[in-house]
Amino acid sequence: MNRPKAVVAMSGGVDSSVACALALEAGYDAVGVTLGLFGGASCCGARSASDRAREVCGRLGVRHYYKNAAPLFRKAVMEPFREAYAAGRTPNPCVACNRHMKFSYLLDLALEMGAEALFTGHYARMEGEGAERALLRGADPDKDQSYFLYCVPRENLGKILFPLGGMKKTEVRARAAELGLRTAREKESRDICFAGEGDYGEWLSASGGGGAPGDIVDREGRVLGRHRGVSFYTVGQRRGLSVAGGERLYVTGIDPARNEVRVGTAAEASVRSFRVSGYNDISGDALSSASVQIRYRQKPVACSVRLEGGILQVTLETPVFGAAPGQSAVFYRGDRVLGGGIIEI
Repeated sequence: MNRPKAVVAMSGGVDSSVACALALEAGYDAVGVTLGLFGGASCCGARSASDRAREVCGRLGVRHYYKNAAPLFRKAVMEPFREAYAAGRTPNPCVACNRHMKFSYLLDLALEMGAEALFTGHYARMEGEGAERALLRGADPDKDQSYFLYCVPRENLGKILFPLGGMKKTEVRARAAELGLRTAREKESRDICFAGEGDYGEWLSASGGGGAPGDIVDREGRVLGRHRGVSFYTVGQRRGLSVAGGERLYVTGIDPARNEVRVGTAAEASVRSFRVSGYNDISGDALSSASVQIRYRQKPVACSVRLEGGILQVTLETPVFGAAPGQSAVFYRGDRVLGGGIIEI
């Protein structure tokens, strides 16, 4: 009897390693695929990650393939990231990578290889079958990655499996150790993998997107100091401002046209409403009785939503701090992901 075939997204880390082992245990004829996304850093997408992934696949007895996807990653993730920061926005490259690389390019590749499912090491859960399948938060609240997955097309949910969704990170590491996998001891990957060991501002500067120094101003336009370049700042930021004031000051806005960073109080950096563009409906449910989360790790806030001309108008029950254009707003009802889009202020 032929076993169903699955492709496992192999990043070279402990999560994808255990996901591959669980695919085998579930009865799949699994193969591992690593996408080559960039060079230099020792994170997922780098060539060194492929070497680790190949070692894991050899240990588990599955075939491993490497696919150079660096040109697409540069076009779909890295260049838009640089352009967004230069425009005063705060993009999320993990969302862009999931949208364009893992659950578009890699999923298509898996289907072309004859796979019935794509396994990944994301901490999120699936529930139900067919058109009723739902995306839920992962069981481990410290590792839940559902926030980054709202961009998956609803019709693709039935082709994706997240075997770690019901596990805690400690359990995953313990399982990898039991299997004798070197990745059991691998450190956590960075949020912005292609930025290397420095912060993203340094990467932007090195890639020509850091911008020129300019003025830091208050809401009245008074100059309070100088900034390094608008790409080093985001709404809600306090560190690195080097300005004096009677109370703590935070970035409240960025004006690339004037090359200014605006600062104000925490209250001035908070909003009660915003707009959302490019909404992806992953649930098919109305956004009634919903809450919205505007950052990874930030608690969701109850909200009301109305649709106007293809744009969601979101009103919050309580103000949220640091909502910035370009960030992802993800809507939940309980643990279920309803959908998400991009914040426009």
